[in-house]
Amino acid sequence: MSLRKSLPGIMGIILACGIVTFAQEPQTPSANEPVRKEMNERMERQRERVERREGRRGPDGMGRRQFGQGHLMRELNLTDEQRQQARAIMQRRLQGTRAQREELFKLREKRIDGTFTADDEARAKILRQEIRTAMEGVRTEMAGVLTAEQKAKLEEFKKQHKERMEQRMKERQERLNQNPR
Repeated sequence: MSLRKSLPGIMGIILACGIVTFAQEPQTPSANEPVRKEMNERMERQRERVERREGRRGPDGMGRRQFGQGHLMRELNLTDEQRQQARAIMQRRLQGTRAQREELFKLREKRIDGTFTADDEARAKILRQEIRTAMEGVRTEMAGVLTAEQKAKLEEFKKQHKERMEQRMKERQERLNQNPR
């Protein structure tokens, strides 16, 4: 009879010891932990950049860097017909490269999961080149829509943009040289 009374107590002690022992064991990180940590850090840096950029907006809500497609279209004074043609060209490109972009997205997921192979890397390189080629075709097609004056203005914008990018790269390199990690 005393065994029956003490059995639940003994079982409770064994259960409590098992829980304490399990709780003290170090948890092993998953194989994807370093990749996920890196992705979280990248996302945090991106958020910080966006927050810094928000402070750079002017009274019209536009950022200082106004080289975006909408701004460029306004600066080039495109007619309504030219705008429609440009939109149609971009829509065709997006539809034409949808499969490549989706496959690249799947490959990106594989990289994050840690299952990315050398074959996947080669495939990603091919897909990026296909998308670049399609974009070159868009640029050529868009140039056919513009007048000679608009083409000259576009070339000037490209030249200014390239100069700004080179200046930023130079400044960035100087900062990196001053503050090596």
